[in-house]
Amino acid sequence: MDRNEAHAALDAVAQTRSRMAETTQWPLWRHALFGVAETLFVIGISLPTLYFGISALLAFALIIWLFTDDKKRYGMFVSGWHGQKPRLITLGMTVVVVALAGLSWTTRGEPVPAPLALLAGLATFIVCTLGSIWWQSAYKRELREAAAQ
Repeated sequence: MDRNEAHAALDAVAQTRSRMAETTQWPLWRHALFGVAETLFVIGISLPTLYFGISALLAFALIIWLFTDDKKRYGMFVSGWHGQKPRLITLGMTVVVVALAGLSWTTRGEPVPAPLALLAGLATFIVCTLGSIWWQSAYKRELREAAAQ
C-alpha cells in the first residue's frame, strides 16, 4: 500500500464514522426496553427463586431480542464498550445497577413484591433508560470527532 492508498483508506474510515454518527439513532422505545430488561433483573433478585428465574429468562430474552432487532434494523449491534466516554457511562450504569440489585437482594423474604425492591426497580429503569440515551449521545459525538480528525 502506498501513501495515496493509505490516505484513501483513512478517508473511507472517516466517512464511515461520519455516516454512522448520522444514522445511528435508536428510538426512545429501544432505550426504554433496555431499562425494562435491567429492571427485570433488579426486581427479580428480590423474588423467590422460581420467580427470579422467570424474571431473568424474560430479561435475557428481551436483551437477545434487542440484539437481533438491532442487527436486523441497523445491520449492527453496538455494545456499550465503544469509545472512552461511552465506556465510562456503561461502567457507571453497571455500578449503579449492581448497587440497586444489592439493595433489592436485601428485601428477599419480605412480602412480595417488597416496596424497596420496587423502588430499586424504578430507579434502575430511570438510570438505564436515561443512561442509554446519554450513551448514544456520547457515542455519536465520539464518532463525529473521530471523523473530523
